Amino acid sequence: MARPLRIQAPGLTYHVTARGTGLMTIYADDEDRQSFLDRLGDVAESHELRCHAYCLMSNHYHVVATTSRANLSGAMRQLNGCYAQHWNKRHGHIGHVFQGRFNAQVVQQERYFATVCRYVVLNPVRAGLVAAPEDWAWSSFRATVGLADSPRFLRLEELLGTFGGPDLARGARQFQAFVAAADGSASRLPASCVLGDEGFIDQFRKRAAAASREVPELQRRLRPDLATLFEGAVTRAARATRMAQAYRLGYRLWEIAGYLDTHYTTVSRAIASVPVADGVRSCRTHRGKT
Repeated sequence: MARPLRIQAPGLTYHVTARGTGLMTIYADDEDRQSFLDRLGDVAESHELRCHAYCLMSNHYHVVATTSRANLSGAMRQLNGCYAQHWNKRHGHIGHVFQGRFNAQVVQQERYFATVCRYVVLNPVRAGLVAAPEDWAWSSFRATVGLADSPRFLRLEELLGTFGGPDLARGARQFQAFVAAADGSASRLPASCVLGDEGFIDQFRKRAAAASREVPELQRRLRPDLATLFEGAVTRAARATRMAQAYRLGYRLWEIAGYLDTHYTTVSRAIASVPVADGVRSCRTHRGKT
């Protein structure tokens, strides 16, 4: 069965989460957390993401971001792939760091935007790690309400504008009050892949249904076979590039690995090292430590 297609379009806002494989810890200490945020900043810049909120827990993360292009999958593949390389190298780990694909909910800004951002920054409180969100250093809350400097990638205008219009200081105070007033309903979000009212959800139902039927079928009919794709690819770099092309054409990791007689994790690492067509930079170009 083909994987469900991502809902991707310019200007959509997403609540993105990803977990460690088998719920393993993905941030062992503050150095890991800062390394992840550095990479998030790089990806936000290279993919033109507007990041509104984030929270790093021990075995998962949350990010609320708006895309300028239809490139969420490429952005998250770059972020998770580069951070996984860092984790494996620093901690002597071999294999997957993140569990499967990331999860992404499309968020209607008028209805759920502030609620989702509140949900994200309250994660450490719900987990019993701190008594209040301002006590957790690794979320966007402190920067949002003016208690800490804002990371270079955090865009606060839209969230604070929801509360205070052009007066961002007023918006910060009102968002802080909004979070402080959270009741039990703030501890959960609907499980739907689209968060919004019926009119907003209806925009995606027919599109998603048609895409899930037609796009995989078109990919299978029009894509070249693997033998053709890998013809003449004799160097490691050339093979990695062809792996990335095959993956973008809809071949599964295990299909590519089976053809090349290698392990699918080898294919995954090779794909993560190759810039994709929409301008993703290689992990090797990251400015910080690897």
